[in-house]
Amino acid sequence: MASPMRPAKRPSSAKPTMSDPADVARQYATASLLERIDAALAHAGLTAARLDWRDLAPLDHFHSRGVAATAELAAALAPEPETHVIDVGCGVGGPARLLAATYGCRVTGIDLTPTVVEAAAHLSARTGLSGRTRP
Repeated sequence: MASPMRPAKRPSSAKPTMSDPADVARQYATASLLERIDAALAHAGLTAARLDWRDLAPLDHFHSRGVAATAELAAALAPEPETHVIDVGCGVGGPARLLAATYGCRVTGIDLTPTVVEAAAHLSARTGLSGRTRP
């Protein structure tokens, strides 16, 4: 039996947990992510080569309360244009684009999944925010 100070050992037959970064990356990786995003944007009528970051906002804030929560946290942070923000777990970059577009700051996103980071860079390029956001 495990004590409060020593957790029980996981049996070798137990399924892996999501504590291994490689497991997390495999969970979210998909070879066709950019194709799926572009198809979803086209389906939504967003086919222009250049999009406004607000066009993507309903689609790229994958957390509770979406863009509203991001906007509230950004307002509380109120970064200056010379501020450099690190977005850990950036996903496809919605919060980074909101910060860069609204406050003019620079944002570097970090995520475990290369295909998601590639999608974030692609979407930032389509919104003209590559100069202020980067993976």
